[in-house]
Amino acid sequence: MKWIIQLGLVGLLVLIFNVEFTVWGINHQLFIPANEPINKAKEIQGEIVKADYINPRMIPSELDYAIFNKRTKKMVTSNLSFRNQEKAKSALQSSEKDRVNSFIRYDSQYETIMIYYNLKVQFMDPILRKTLPNPGIWLSVLSILLYCMYLIWNIRNFSRVIIQENEKLIKVARKIKERDLNIAFPEVRFNEYQDVMNAMESLSEALIKSIHKEIEITNLKSEQISYLVHDIKIPLTVIKGNIELLEMTRDEDAWESFSDIMNSIHQIERYIQEVIDINLNNKPIHTNKEEVSVRNFLCKLETEVSSLGSSIMVNDFTEEEIFFLVDEELLVRAINNIVLNGVERTPLHEKVKITVRQGNDCVLFIISDRGPGFSEEALRKGTELFYTENYGRTHNNHYGLGLTFTEKVIKQHNGRMTLRNDSKHFGEVLMELPVIKESAERCG
Repeated sequence: MKWIIQLGLVGLLVLIFNVEFTVWGINHQLFIPANEPINKAKEIQGEIVKADYINPRMIPSELDYAIFNKRTKKMVTSNLSFRNQEKAKSALQSSEKDRVNSFIRYDSQYETIMIYYNLKVQFMDPILRKTLPNPGIWLSVLSILLYCMYLIWNIRNFSRVIIQENEKLIKVARKIKERDLNIAFPEVRFNEYQDVMNAMESLSEALIKSIHKEIEITNLKSEQISYLVHDIKIPLTVIKGNIELLEMTRDEDAWESFSDIMNSIHQIERYIQEVIDINLNNKPIHTNKEEVSVRNFLCKLETEVSSLGSSIMVNDFTEEEIFFLVDEELLVRAINNIVLNGVERTPLHEKVKITVRQGNDCVLFIISDRGPGFSEEALRKGTELFYTENYGRTHNNHYGLGLTFTEKVIKQHNGRMTLRNDSKHFGEVLMELPVIKESAERCG
């Protein structure tokens, strides 16, 4: 509104300047008033009517005229432009004797004068009057051009202000998007922008509270699970010790029962260890990485997975000796989790395949089973903590930890893990691990 009022005031000042300049020009003999030719013509009317011939010297310099012979109708003399001369000839043919088509007609004894008049401000100087016949139009055009230049200048300044204000909003919005808690909210010039900035400030405060609450919940959850793991380990140790004592006095009939109990205890211990390994405080798993040959790693992996059953097959399709930087024990354990899942999903007469291929800058481990494949939900949530397709958690040894642990290990080796189904809808887990680029040169 200030900008609009300012433009209106400047336009009014331009109009006032035009009026004042015109008045000043009339007072200082620069301009002729609009009605001046009519007044001057009236002053010489009596002298012309009494004369036989019209002497141009009796005509004031301010008047534009054409003198005609009354008998022949031919022009005797004139100071009009060619165009106005033609108008004067046409006006002479008119039957009216007074004012016709912007001309005043006076008749002497033998001649007729046609005095041209126009109700507009004109220059006093005859040369300027012919060169610029309508100074009011030129003055108006010049004023409009100056006002347009002022308007464009103001629009550029105003657009610059708008851009600056927009940048303030964009900067704050970007910080909120990045969850940056150290946001300084700048002052803005417009009420509408201030409303948006206030809304962003409220959103930022809500975001800060949400983040703090999320941290508190995560810490509380981690603390509670740590207590739970600790509380489970204590009675488990007591149970395990007593079972071992009873095992010394067992008879042959109780051997199978003792074996089942010990297997269950080992299963619980493994579950507890996996919870510890995942580290719910989001701390990285401790790794001891070494430069290892892929083929040597596969030999160790094949030995380890053989203990899971005879239905596992390892296929090495690498073309040359390559090396990667890994923690062998940790990576073998991570792959074992995937293989174990595959074994339990695969029918007895089928095999789980571990296929190893060499990529451009990585080595690919593809673990394929012959089970029913991953569901759509499992493809989305398979690596989330505690997610399992066994909703009752009673038919197998899975508690939603294996894939989570494996993905975390792969990420700490700068790799990537992907769950997918092949063309026959069998489940596949693809793991990509970077290789040492200089390994090929070393082997050469």
